[in-house]
Amino acid sequence: MKTVEYNVKGMHCISCSTGIAKLVKRLDNVDKVEVELGKSKIHVTFNTDAIDHQEIINAVDRLGYKAEPAE
Repeated sequence: MKTVEYNVKGMHCISCSTGIAKLVKRLDNVDKVEVELGKSKIHVTFNTDAIDHQEIINAVDRLGYKAEPAE
């Protein structure tokens, strides 16, 4: 398992963050999702052998937000 931080553009309220966290958590091989609403970031713990960044980014994008791995 590895934890990766993502910047999320467009996440402005608790409803936004809750929806993102619920959707990403439902992905196979995602163990944990933590949201930093004030910093517009999510921290995702997942099995890197079974899922990649793009699947997480695509899930966030489906909700109308833009996610990218933090540098």
